[in-house]
Amino acid sequence: MKYSGLYFITNPSTNVDAALSTVSSLTQGIETSFQSATRQPPWTLFYRAFRDTIPPGYQAPAGVEGKPQAYAHSYQHLLHLSSLAATRTYVYAQPVGQPATITSIPLRQQDAHASVLRHQSSALWTQRHVLSVREGTTYSGGLCTIQIGEVRATREGPQSGAVSSPGVVLCITTVVGADDAETVTENGAGMQGDGEELDTEYAQAVIRECWNKIKEGKDLGRAEVREAMMVAPAPEATREQQREAAVRMWCDGLRMRG
Repeated sequence: MKYSGLYFITNPSTNVDAALSTVSSLTQGIETSFQSATRQPPWTLFYRAFRDTIPPGYQAPAGVEGKPQAYAHSYQHLLHLSSLAATRTYVYAQPVGQPATITSIPLRQQDAHASVLRHQSSALWTQRHVLSVREGTTYSGGLCTIQIGEVRATREGPQSGAVSSPGVVLCITTVVGADDAETVTENGAGMQGDGEELDTEYAQAVIRECWNKIKEGKDLGRAEVREAMMVAPAPEATREQQREAAVRMWCDGLRMRG
């Protein structure tokens, strides 16, 4: 199966030119460190995050030393990633105190779904972030496939304004166990060999080594680098469950603080 790690390199100034400069620098690092890597078709991303609204009159319970406890929020994420599913958008719900769920809807319905949350359900949900990557670059070769793109942040609705760039996203994907050679059971599950545990530690080491080569000698200034590794599904996971694991990683990596 494919296993991925995501790096979000923040752009403290939020200036688009500064983010593009970071993309250029890291792209140079990719092409220098992996000279046999070839460019693949571009990729796109569209991401929205919603957070539940604190109920009116909510009284926070007392915590340590009598201080009020922070309110535990629920989240909904809408993610379209063309390299994952060209015609689908994933809805990742994270309710407090309950298991998270992932469903997918047709890409053409994502705006309508977001509109329902933003308008009809505005008393329950507040839109936090709208992020996109246009014409992201993909390199493939050796053990890894590398995706890099400049992230744009926008506002939707009457308060829409200037576009800013909160950072750059870079995803590194490698193969763990069997991939194309895996066997598929009647229910669509892909077995990794004889069902052995996936060696995610090795995959993470490969990804981190790749990232270290890319950023070697690059001055990222005051940027913060946030890493999000995929939580691998069970060895018998279906293709769709593998995609859902990638969705969780992307949403966790893209969600801003707050």
